[in-house]
Amino acid sequence: MECTAIKAGNVHPSASFHDLTYQHFVAAAMAIGDRMSRCIHEPLGEVVLQSVKAMMEWVGTNTSLGTILLIAPLAVAVNRLEREGKTLAELPVYIRETLSRLDSHDSECIYEAIRLAKPGGLGETQTMDIQQVAPESIQLAMKTAAAWDDIALQYATGFELVLEYAKRILDKAPNGPACLETIRNLQIDILSERVDSLIARKRGIEFANQVQAEAKKVVSSGPYGSEVFESSWSAFDAFLRDEKHCGNPGTIADLIAAALFVALS
Repeated sequence: MECTAIKAGNVHPSASFHDLTYQHFVAAAMAIGDRMSRCIHEPLGEVVLQSVKAMMEWVGTNTSLGTILLIAPLAVAVNRLEREGKTLAELPVYIRETLSRLDSHDSECIYEAIRLAKPGGLGETQTMDIQQVAPESIQLAMKTAAAWDDIALQYATGFELVLEYAKRILDKAPNGPACLETIRNLQIDILSERVDSLIARKRGIEFANQVQAEAKKVVSSGPYGSEVFESSWSAFDAFLRDEKHCGNPGTIADLIAAALFVALS
């Protein structure tokens, strides 16, 4: 659903990157979903690692590492919540409990999964570098990385942004959260509010701030879906696209995918 929505700067049915197409995302999603459902009772780190292995086996490239890192804890939490007969209102508690149970084995698995996927723009850091031995606490590593990565930030904050965006999807969707226009609308709103951390890592904070400023212009250009809005949106979409897809707001795409998982649970 997330990659099917026509979102600015992302891959979707009518827009590809030179090395990545909509079909890659669909095939990866099917493989990830199947593998995740079969290992959902394993430790969280194993769920992440097995899901990344499924992605790489089926499409041979990283389409969805961020989405896996976000949805795996949510899936584990929802699975446990349902088995214990609790309501979705208690999901934040179950998310925090799931994260609190992470141990050194989970850390090793998650580090291995990230290295296997080879995400772009990571670079090197003085502490908790992904190329180094995994730390005892993956949560400590995530808290360190939260300063520059919004995926890590969710681990540090109990998935606050994801839960907020899930609520916004439900609020925006009178016809249900599966509405693709709702997803498209939410993306441009988030881009106008927040720097995409993948863009910031790949192109630097100055360009990431420029992307946010341009998104604000789209939102303020006119009512969503109006002729003036669509013209402004198209120009913004073109601005984001380059041969190396360094303007791809991939982290926000991952956050939206995770929010959809919550909204549809």
